[in-house]
Formats: sequence, structure tokens, C-alpha cells
Amino acid sequence: MKDPSPTDYDVIIIGGAFSAASSALLLKRDTPDLKVLVVERTTEFDRKVGESTSEVGACFLTRVLHLGNYLNAHHYQKHGLRMWFCKKPDDTVEDCTELGPKFQSRLPTYQLDRALLDQHVLDLAVEAGAELLRPATIREITLAEADENHCVSLTTAAGESKTFTARWVIDGSGRAAVLSKKLGLYRQLGDEHPTSSIWCRYRKVNTLDSHKSRKRHPVLMQNVKASRSSATNHLMGRGWWVWIIPLSNGDFSVGIVWDRSVFTLPEGPSLTSRMHAHVMAHPVGRLMFEEAEPIEGDTFYYKGLPYYTEQMAGNRWAMVGDAAGFIDPLYSQGLDYCGHTVCAVTKMIKRAHMGEDVSATAEYLKGAYKRSYRLWFESLYKGKYEYLGDAELVRISFIMDIGTYFVGPVRLVYETPDTEWPLLPYDGPMGNLFAKFMALYNRRLHAMAKKRLAKGTYGAWNNGMDLTLGQSYTPNLTAFRFLRWGIRLWLVAELRTIFSRAKAVPVMESMPVREKVSAVL
Repeated sequence: MKDPSPTDYDVIIIGGAFSAASSALLLKRDTPDLKVLVVERTTEFDRKVGESTSEVGACFLTRVLHLGNYLNAHHYQKHGLRMWFCKKPDDTVEDCTELGPKFQSRLPTYQLDRALLDQHVLDLAVEAGAELLRPATIREITLAEADENHCVSLTTAAGESKTFTARWVIDGSGRAAVLSKKLGLYRQLGDEHPTSSIWCRYRKVNTLDSHKSRKRHPVLMQNVKASRSSATNHLMGRGWWVWIIPLSNGDFSVGIVWDRSVFTLPEGPSLTSRMHAHVMAHPVGRLMFEEAEPIEGDTFYYKGLPYYTEQMAGNRWAMVGDAAGFIDPLYSQGLDYCGHTVCAVTKMIKRAHMGEDVSATAEYLKGAYKRSYRLWFESLYKGKYEYLGDAELVRISFIMDIGTYFVGPVRLVYETPDTEWPLLPYDGPMGNLFAKFMALYNRRLHAMAKKRLAKGTYGAWNNGMDLTLGQSYTPNLTAFRFLRWGIRLWLVAELRTIFSRAKAVPVMESMPVREKVSAVL
């Protein structure tokens, strides 16, 4: 093979937020002689939705990027995922069924202010030697065939046009998905998972651990010993869920995700008012937000949340993080894929820079992302919104979803990080087996929800049940005990669904739902 022609840069990275900045940081830390250029279009990062991490995402932050001290000083430590169910809007907090941990989590997870985190990681990348053009707008990307160099044309803030050559191009542009759209690889899930989202930030939120909350509702001093305020709290209903995430500056990120085929928001004069009315129809929402104030101009809306790329890597180009795809925020696993794709792509580039043949890795990445995405979607999210309003069914999925997660992805990134991070989740024989098992019980829970809805027994456990968990998950094979527990609960739920008597009046009355929605927003 002939020597490659000279280039301006070894790697040009499109975008400067988390996945892009992490790629630049890892490349420069391990191979300082690489010439890396980061092109970011904004002068500063916008306030983002606020993000909660899972255990895999937090492992990437603390054990790959080594940001533990920074995170502890500038972001909230998260204490688990907590879900709240009700039957009707005039229920009290005492009526609500709560699902979540009794005690603090064993592994570190975080509530992130993404604008702060993105800027910090980008600063670290620049300190490590990456060059930064900001603000600058990408005008054209010409991907070369064979062994020629790629060309990236851009315009600087001063209006100057520049063209640079590079051996590698990484797309870290997030939802803009620049390369995926340019190459015709961008796909949406559409009717398979028709989810939308609205979110904003609130000030003056009354937390669940406040004196006011506990005096008004003494039940909040019982059962749970963990901090509810620093957990991710979800309000749950058929076809929708609401997230409530605390941020380090005292604000709260609040948003709703809903399936347009099942649920529609209440009408109102604005997106903010519609979401606020929905939150206030839930007892826990009223307690927290009766005097809260949405921040003006901070409301955002996505009509179609899930999308993916048909191919995340090619001839010395690759996509990382949300530039490759996004499924669903329910379990806060967006940073999982950021970690895996960033590690896979940067390891491939570092090996190629050392003269190794990476053609097999590039070939693997071509199909691995789509396979992994599809498995994750079918095992966790396909049809799930149909049973999100039934506390008993969600409890079963919660126990088994997290159990399989700890047996598989969490355990592997902690025990064998060097081999696991460059692979995509569930993309392997054992991963396929677990994914098929998860897809099976997910389909059964969906079917049970349909039967319960027809009988009028949907949501029977939504009042008066303490479903908090007294044991914590650990990243080893002991998590199998949660799978055994979940399977027993699953079988009991199947019998209860079959033999329960139909009711004249449906049990679940909490929020407006309908089978078909002609238009939303």
C-alpha cells in the first residue's frame, strides 16, 4: 500500500459536545502526536434538557474519562430511579404506589447539567492538545474513496471560508446527525415507536424531602431511607411518563415523553402550559410544582424521538453518540451508547495510527450499531408504553430489565473494560440470548396490559402499594436472583390477568387516553 498523502489533520471531529469532546480527549490522551481538530458551530453550549445517567454511562464518565472528582463537585449524585403511580387526579400522595429503591445506590450515577459537562470535557480536550474552531459552520464534507484524504469545508465566525483535509472524520454532531443524513443512512422508527417529548426547566420546586412535603404527607418519612430528591422521579401513566431531574444550580429539568398512538396531552395555549397542566394532574406533581415557575423561553419539543443510522462507520469515517441514533430516555441510557461508540471509534483510530490493520473492526462497526439498536429497542421499549400505567406490570419489567442490565452490560464494562467498551451492547451470542428473553417478557407484559384494559382491571395496584426494593443491584452474577424473582412475579401476573373478574368501571382513571390520535401538536 502506498504511503498516504499529507493532511492538515489526522482527525476532524464534527461537533464539540459530549461525544465529540470525549472522542478528542481520548485520542489526545493516548496518542498525543495525533493532529485533532474539533469544529463546533456554537459560541457556547445551550442549556440542555438535563440528563440522568445509568450505571454504564457513569462508568464511562468515572473510569474511562476519569471525571469522578469533577462530577462530585459540580453535579448531583443520583440515588436511583423512582416511579409514582395513581388512579385518578384527585388521589393524594398517600394513595400513590411507589416503585424504587429503599436505600442509596451501590454504584455511582449522576444527574447532569449537560451544558456544564459538555464544556468541561471540551476544555479538557483542548488542554490535551486538540485544536478547536468555534464557532464555525460545516459547509461540505467530501468523503474520499480508497486511501485518499477526506475534505471538510467550513465557514468561521469572521465569514472566512476554509477547507481542511483529514485521514479520519468523526461525526459527533448529536441529533443533527450530519453524516448519517448526508449519506442517506438516517432512519426513524416511525409507527413502531411514535414517541414525542416536551421539556423545560423549573425554579422554586418543592422537593419530596422538604419539611413542607414531609409535614403535609408523613408517609414520605416511611419505608424509604434514600434521598428521594436526588433520585430521578418518574410520574407514570398509560402511554406516557414524566421525568423530574434535579440540577446542581437548584433548577429542575421536567419533561414528558408519550406515545402518540396511545395518549395525547391536554389542550392549552402553549407547550409549557400543556405540560404543566399534565404534571399538575398527578398527586406527586401537584406537591412538587404547585408553586414552581417554568423558566421562560426554556421549553423544547421533539415530535419524533427515536432514530438510527443504517451504518455507523465506513472508509475512515464514523459516527459517535447521538449522531448515530437515539432510542428512548426512560432508563437514561443515552450515554451508554455514547461511551461504547466513542471507545469503539477512538480505539480503531489509535490502532490505525500505529500501523495496524483495522479493516475487520471497521467491518464489524458497519453492522453492529444497527443490530444492537434493534435488539435494545425490541427487548426494552417496543410496546412498553401500553403498560407504563400499570404498577404491577411495570414492577415486573423494572426488576427484570435492571437485573439483565446488571448481569450483562454493567458487569461487563466493570469487569472487562478493555474488551467490552469497543463492542456494542447485546451484539454477541449471549447478548442476543438475553435480548430475546427480554423481548419475550416485554411482549407478554404488553399483551397483559391489553387484556387488563379490556377487563377494566388495568392499574389495580396503582393505589396503596409499597413496591420499594430493599436490595440493591450489584454488577455481578448475583443479579440473577432479581431475574428469578421477576419471573415468579411475571407468572403470578399472568394468572391474575387470566382469572381476574371484569369490572364495569375501569380501575385506571388518572389521565386522558385514547387508542388513536389524529394529530398531536
